[in-house]
Amino acid sequence: MQDKYDITDAELEIMKVLWENKQCDLNTIIEKLSSNTDKNRNTVKTLLRRLIIKGSVASKKINSKDTVYIPKVNKNKFLTNQNETFLNKLYNGKMGNLLLNFVENKKVSKEELQKLIDILESEE
Repeated sequence: MQDKYDITDAELEIMKVLWENKQCDLNTIIEKLSSNTDKNRNTVKTLLRRLIIKGSVASKKINSKDTVYIPKVNKNKFLTNQNETFLNKLYNGKMGNLLLNFVENKKVSKEELQKLIDILESEE
């Protein structure tokens, strides 16, 4: 079994729909996918099968024809895992390096920077 947090961008679109709706059938997933996502029924079924194999999604038959899909990965745990992976991969696990990069490249507004300073000062 693959890692349930190893989710591709295409699979992530499906996970977002499932997280938002708690459980969905195939038609609902296809309807709710964003317009820039390939809504081909067979493609979505393939992606769901991969997510099931990874352990990220469960399927449950509700009658002889219909199946619902349920996320098995908690959204917050997934985001935490992805953040840690990103931080380790690009910044040697050091949040300070990430923040410095954003500040030095002016990707953080003065208001956001002040908010960070306020948070840090309140932690002391």
